[in-house]
Amino acid sequence: MIRQLLYGGVLALACVAQTLEAQTTYNSHAQLSGRLKNLSTKFNALASVSSIGKSAGGRDLWLLTLGKGDATKKPAILIVAGLDGTHLAGSELAIQTAEKMLGAANADSVAKLLETKTFYFLPSMNPDAQEQFSAKLKYERTTNDSKTDDDRDGRVDEDPFEDLNGDGVVSWIRVEDAAGTYVASKEDPRILVKADPSKGESGKYLVYTEGIDNDKDGVYNEDGAGGVNPEKNFTFDYQIFTTGSGEHAASEPEVRALLDFLYRAPNIFAVLTFGPNNNLSEAPRFDAAKVARRILTGPLAKDAKAMEQVSKLYNGRTALKDAPTMPQTRGNFSQTAYYHAGRYSFTTPGWWTPKVEAPRDTTRRAAATAPTTPSPTAPAATGGPAGGGGRMGGGGAAAAATSTANASEDDARFLKWADKEKLTGVYVDWKTIQHPDFPGQKVEVGGIVPFSKLNPPVSYLTAAADKHVKFLTGLGAQMPEIQLVNVKTESLGNGLTRITATVINKGLMPTYAEIGDRVRFVQKVKTELKLGAGQAIVSGKRLNLRAALASDESEEYTWLVSGTGKLTIETGCPTAGVKSADVTLK
Repeated sequence: MIRQLLYGGVLALACVAQTLEAQTTYNSHAQLSGRLKNLSTKFNALASVSSIGKSAGGRDLWLLTLGKGDATKKPAILIVAGLDGTHLAGSELAIQTAEKMLGAANADSVAKLLETKTFYFLPSMNPDAQEQFSAKLKYERTTNDSKTDDDRDGRVDEDPFEDLNGDGVVSWIRVEDAAGTYVASKEDPRILVKADPSKGESGKYLVYTEGIDNDKDGVYNEDGAGGVNPEKNFTFDYQIFTTGSGEHAASEPEVRALLDFLYRAPNIFAVLTFGPNNNLSEAPRFDAAKVARRILTGPLAKDAKAMEQVSKLYNGRTALKDAPTMPQTRGNFSQTAYYHAGRYSFTTPGWWTPKVEAPRDTTRRAAATAPTTPSPTAPAATGGPAGGGGRMGGGGAAAAATSTANASEDDARFLKWADKEKLTGVYVDWKTIQHPDFPGQKVEVGGIVPFSKLNPPVSYLTAAADKHVKFLTGLGAQMPEIQLVNVKTESLGNGLTRITATVINKGLMPTYAEIGDRVRFVQKVKTELKLGAGQAIVSGKRLNLRAALASDESEEYTWLVSGTGKLTIETGCPTAGVKSADVTLK
């Protein structure tokens, strides 16, 4: 069936081919808005667009809904992207995935899926930060347009980034200094790494984000445009008094809009977040110690088993390998969706730099490093000072030091791949400048171009989107499916009828996550007898509630009912569907 989806639906996919071919760079918010509205117009029987709120900067937070009929009455998967403002690839993957599903809607497998399931797409949940990609000065930004005093000095936005070498992007500055703690990497001299004294290494450079210490507090670019990072502002494991986390949990309009939507949509069975975290390539494992605490920090046993099942599905359907380590971060949406909203929650970057062998031909390296301005066909990066673009919401040199230690291996991997692919505009050669804060010292500007590491040229995402269509259709096929079977009636005389019925989950996953019963935001499996006039229950409960049904698990119910005529048995839950059967009393 998947082969039919990907190949049998070629003609259907042609209707969106022009859109995909015409796009050579990542969308601005205006472009993304038009793209979504065009989809809802072209596929108006299957797609609709609405806004669930506005960002701190007043930009719409668009919701694209796919499916036939009443979306709220069918089990759903929610796909979220763009919460991390530096991860434009996630937004692009979300939209391309939706486009490809709509383009293949005539294929049997997709047609059935859109008839029985709902897919919600929220492709750009931090549009204020993502707009920095399209701005005149390009730098990686994670924060929205809320005004904050990050350094608590009574002033707002007084120490932003500056473009010191005039190339239109913000990278890093390195200062030759005896007190420096960084050296050029032996693996790739373009990258800076922490000096290791145990190996006899002495630091050569101080490293800062590109700019000037405008407020003369010894920290660079710590209070620039924008204020709160939504991916630090969600309710689970929220960190107070942390730069970018906000005054309190869920203080930001983007966060409240997303949580309001999630909590008010009981049909959402699972959440998939495209972002720089990954619990799909390798599923989180059950740890009894983590679930024994008052506040859970690990998945419950049944949920861990289901997550492993989905991880195997993901790896099998996408064939993505060599995923880098991308642990969950504190205060993010993915963990909040599981621990607080009680839904299965999965997260993946969707694309990451493939592993390659170091190039033997050094001329390839020169090809990647030659340009000093970003190419429109190779947008995008996160990086540490080892060679990445400036990242708002950080904290100048201190944040730079932390990220360098963790990013140098990723930087080397990225540059090897860029060399192999002969990408241009992804790296700025170190160039000497005169810096007012370091008179008489050698100061250089350079590093990986902002947005490049996480966001490949858009053309590289087409294959990744195909893979994620395969994953989502596979996940949709494994979702729970409530059935009402073996409905029997037996006349007992004197106007009494015995009714028996079995409720069974014929899907391959439980009807909802086990944690749903712990947080109580997920509706239980409900089996109800809806009586007609003159009918009464003599034995048995009119309304039965029970915890999640595992795959192929069943529950039998029996009632004694007096009266004549028809009644209805209704069973199910929003995350697994509702079924009913009419019964005639004998």
